[in-house]
Amino acid sequence: MAVTAGWRGKVSLIVSGSLLLAAATGCTGGSGNTGQPAASPGETAASGKFDTNLTANLSMYVDISLPDEWYKKFIIDPVMKKFPNVKLELVRRAKGVTPSELVVADAFPDILYNSPPRLNEYKELGLLYDMSELIKKYNVDLSKLNQPAMETIKQLADKGQIVGLPFWVNWSALYYNKDIFDKFGEPYPKDGMTWEETIELSKRLTKTDNGTSYRGLDHSLNGFAGQMSLGFVDAATEKPALLQAEGFKRSYELLLSLYKIPGNQDRKTAPKDAFLKEKTLAMWPMYADVPSWIAELEAKGEKFNWDMVQIPALKEAPGVSLAVDSHNLHVTSSSKNKEAAFQVIMYLLSEGPQLELVKNGFLTSSTDQEINKHFGEAMPTLKGKNLKPVFNSTPAPKGPMHKFDSIVSSEYNKAFAGVENGSKDINSALREASELAEKRIEEAKKK
Repeated sequence: MAVTAGWRGKVSLIVSGSLLLAAATGCTGGSGNTGQPAASPGETAASGKFDTNLTANLSMYVDISLPDEWYKKFIIDPVMKKFPNVKLELVRRAKGVTPSELVVADAFPDILYNSPPRLNEYKELGLLYDMSELIKKYNVDLSKLNQPAMETIKQLADKGQIVGLPFWVNWSALYYNKDIFDKFGEPYPKDGMTWEETIELSKRLTKTDNGTSYRGLDHSLNGFAGQMSLGFVDAATEKPALLQAEGFKRSYELLLSLYKIPGNQDRKTAPKDAFLKEKTLAMWPMYADVPSWIAELEAKGEKFNWDMVQIPALKEAPGVSLAVDSHNLHVTSSSKNKEAAFQVIMYLLSEGPQLELVKNGFLTSSTDQEINKHFGEAMPTLKGKNLKPVFNSTPAPKGPMHKFDSIVSSEYNKAFAGVENGSKDINSALREASELAEKRIEEAKKK
């Protein structure tokens, strides 16, 4: 089901049809959004009464590339069932439907669905709204929400405002293709490996066989930086922090050691396609989206022999995975119906919708671990898989966020090319990236 790009011509996702996310097929734990588990979970942050007679026409803006069916299953349908008189439309970011264009047209949606690293643009447009009074009015218990996720959200506000609430909490793993390991007679990766050990293992998997080139591992500078909780900008000076934290140099060193492996220079295919479509990438560190993508392949009749282990750790931080991340719901400042929008969000944080997320492989934003006991029950894809990465790893704290992060990050990533091809040493590349980023920041301040 496609949603048209134009704001005026968008299609409501609450029309007839019962499209379900492929990952949910073969549900063993019940598919109803309010189904009760054998052991009932405790109270969530939002376990109060809801006005089921609520009447409102609401819209939700998204620029995270989950499929329409996902939003329909986990947001649109539960809301429609709970509030029969509420219409909730999905608005995707597209040409002509950017945040700034909608703000100019006074047509930005009531609810924003997003994750913290992508929110600076919305903050600059004044779209983030302090939900504190609504939280107080409806007795939402913030202590029952995932606190690392809440701390990250609080970074977005200047004076302690609460501008969003976590819907679900991400987890990460090192996914691997068993067939590639079997082909080359190599042992599968294990929980608790370091990055150095994993890169060494990848060397033995980066080779050509019968004309097909395989690579052992791919990763990113931002992935390493996030795991080290690095902030790209010094908030006090608003200048790049690339020369202040040793972690930026170390990220270069780690990625260089990976990309210097013979055969690892040809990276024309994005990691997602190399791992899932071409099946030429043996290991891929990534967040919780991967099992759902694999389920989509399996629903089309494709077979994928895979499993997962914990994200490789830094030597000094065993058990620490990729940076904490959550997908959050925000009432927007432009909404004409903030209370209705908040009630919808509050319901999505309650037991029924949270339980359905967990059954389909997403961690609850609630601190109630009874809910997480039902993890993956509706996902045959996860049956028999190693779930230690989900529950035995600790996400790295989110590094300090700043509105100029994207400027510094882009220069940091571009400068790595010179390090990889040998035209620059690491210190020179970092210094030049810092200088270029500082100039761009000064230009951005003048706009």
